[in-house]
Amino acid sequence: MAIELQVRPRENKKARALRREGQIPATIYGPEIEPINLQLGAKDFSQVPFADYTHLIDLKDGGEGHEVLIKEIQRNYVSRDVQSIQFYKIKRGHKVTTRIAFKFIGVSPAVKLGAAFVIGHKEAHVKCLPKNIPYSIEIDISVLKEDGDHITFSDLKLDPELLELLDPVKEIICKAQTKRTDHTIEATPAEEAVAAEGEATPAAGADAAAKKADA
Repeated sequence: MAIELQVRPRENKKARALRREGQIPATIYGPEIEPINLQLGAKDFSQVPFADYTHLIDLKDGGEGHEVLIKEIQRNYVSRDVQSIQFYKIKRGHKVTTRIAFKFIGVSPAVKLGAAFVIGHKEAHVKCLPKNIPYSIEIDISVLKEDGDHITFSDLKLDPELLELLDPVKEIICKAQTKRTDHTIEATPAEEAVAAEGEATPAAGADAAAKKADA
């Protein structure tokens, strides 16, 4: 079930003024629609679980609804407060491209014996219907039994009818190797392996629009 957020048309105020009033400037864009400038409560958005950032959100503007995905979140570098949000309105029946975080499970015998667990990729790029977007993709690292063992994208157990993998299949996701202090990354929980929020592909002209809004 999609998370529901209440939004309203953006007031004729500068972005800084809206943020001081506890509002977040936002824009909806997508196929067959003109960009729509809105605002939503910062407190309401703060209650959206991070795990739902890659899932459908139902924006309610009075009697009108918009099924969207978050495409970009701009945050203050110091306070990390949300400065603006870019939403992408989906077209029903059409697939979208998105990033799905890996969840590393199990225990690697090689790592247990002293090898380093090195992560090359923390997420997969996939194309699918919005309703089929999973919260994460599990990777069992217990198959890493010896130094040099690795897992590639071709090893992922995905249903091709639901998820189309866009990453090169020969790319290494993770591996066990002799420890090196300058290239060691330990296994992390799923919530630490997800992509940083600001790394989503930004909307065309999103940066320019944000700067103009702050003017």
